[in-house]
Amino acid sequence: MNCYEFAKKYFGRYKQSGNEILPEHCPYCGGGQKGDKYTFALNVDKQTFNCKRATCAHTGTFWKLCNDFGEIADSSKNFEMPSQEAKTFTPPKTKFVNPTESAIKYLKGRGISIETMKKRNISESRGNIVFPYHEDGQLVLLKFRKPEEYTGEGQKAWREKGGKAVFWGMDNCEFDAPLVVVEGEIDALSLDEAGVPNVVSVPSGAEDLGCVDNCWDWLQKFHTVIIWPDNDSPGQEMCRKLINKIGAWRCWVVSVKHKDANEMLSAEGKEAVFKAVMNAKEVPITGLLRLSEVEPFDIDSAVRVKSSIRGINNIVGGYMMGQVSIWTGINSSGKSTYLGQELLEALDQGFAVCSYSGELPNAVFRKWVDMQAAGPGNIAAKYDYFREEEVYFPQKKAKEKIRKWYRNKFFIVDSFGSATDENLIELFEYAAKRYDCKVFLIDSLMTAITAKKDDYYRRQSEFVGQVKDFSHKHDVHVHIVAHPRKTEGRLTKMDIAGSGDITNRADNVFGVYRVPEDEKMEAGCDNIIDIFKNRNTGKQGMGIALNFHSPTGRFYQESDSNQLYKSYGWEDIFEESE
Repeated sequence: MNCYEFAKKYFGRYKQSGNEILPEHCPYCGGGQKGDKYTFALNVDKQTFNCKRATCAHTGTFWKLCNDFGEIADSSKNFEMPSQEAKTFTPPKTKFVNPTESAIKYLKGRGISIETMKKRNISESRGNIVFPYHEDGQLVLLKFRKPEEYTGEGQKAWREKGGKAVFWGMDNCEFDAPLVVVEGEIDALSLDEAGVPNVVSVPSGAEDLGCVDNCWDWLQKFHTVIIWPDNDSPGQEMCRKLINKIGAWRCWVVSVKHKDANEMLSAEGKEAVFKAVMNAKEVPITGLLRLSEVEPFDIDSAVRVKSSIRGINNIVGGYMMGQVSIWTGINSSGKSTYLGQELLEALDQGFAVCSYSGELPNAVFRKWVDMQAAGPGNIAAKYDYFREEEVYFPQKKAKEKIRKWYRNKFFIVDSFGSATDENLIELFEYAAKRYDCKVFLIDSLMTAITAKKDDYYRRQSEFVGQVKDFSHKHDVHVHIVAHPRKTEGRLTKMDIAGSGDITNRADNVFGVYRVPEDEKMEAGCDNIIDIFKNRNTGKQGMGIALNFHSPTGRFYQESDSNQLYKSYGWEDIFEESE
């Protein structure tokens, strides 16, 4: 299989530029969540390929490309890329004359003066209005229209076959002024009446934009293109296609309540039409803003979820919506237990939550959450003869009320069912949209990723990027547990396993350290939360000492023991029911 054969089979829509084949979407990443276009290039001469998206970054030889898709590369020799066949055009043959009274009367009724008709060389043939299209002074196309309102019977307008589709009026345009593109000839005449210069019309409305390809070199000479589409579905589709073809960076769009420019001319007059063009809005580009339009960051006005630990709030300022926090720590350091407590704290503040726990069965996860919600005053103990010690559990009434309290506010992904990294974001989006969940937990990143060994870290980085996009899109906070490289000792940010993109993308990075038994007396605590990164206030490199209450799984600061005995919202339900 050669490069061109591969492109036809796997690229779908693509274009050719010099010695490169450019698919609309990368065959590996598909353009990502935003559907980025033309980021992938296959060089025919060098027999190499690459994707420019940072989260994809697939690159290599044509042999590797074929191998990845189960094909055998024929790279023993190069081949000449097939060139697109040049189209042949037939000069118009229809004879036409100056417009008669019927054509003039019709156009006058649409607000078009005789002077404007003459400037555009409006003509007539067999009772039909003729719009002659020229390119470099040569007549290349004739467009016809009946001099009457369209009743839906027969064709309202048509072109002579064989002509070359170009922009109507292109020979009258100056390259140092913005180009204005409308959907029909009468709209172009309407803008002429309003004194708008450099106006052209596409030859077949929204149906055929071959004029862009035929006039490509001519279009490149304009720095700004203003599009005035009809205010209907075909018109908006034409506008979208023109923007994609011409380039959003130089496109501006006119948006008015009227169906088209001619209707606005009739309803509001020339000045309104001229102002509409002057007030065209630039096409917004995702990811690019004017700094002056950005509201300065004000942490006091930001929606935040308070941590259950006062020290976290004092240093970080809580967990802000639209952000991602990474948590790391060696096995059994208390990461999952601590984050379960943070989810309960969010619930108590009125935020619905959703958790993915890939390391704990759902029943075990609920057991830990229920114990933390119950607290010291609502648990009971029994002796376990296998473990030869007492074990604790929530009292029955407390358990029932806890369940009622979080029934419609606490959701968990069935990690032992349908969850994969490919649909976890989809499930989270459903929870955000359907149940208004605002705080999410991924525990852990390692169990959420399903990828080949040699592709694992790239996919891990890409996934965290998707999570970051999700947090922005739905204005939520996401906690992610990421395992470290080290298996013992106190960690640093650099100890998190995988690509550095993980911590670079995160807004906060925390480490949970479990103090060894023989050091607890000296440390004066059971656990320490290290703050490695904090985008909200910039404070980092600090540690927060915590004590741990084993029967309930609650963490608390020695200086704030109220957290140990805190009553969650379910206890209000408990009291009301008594």
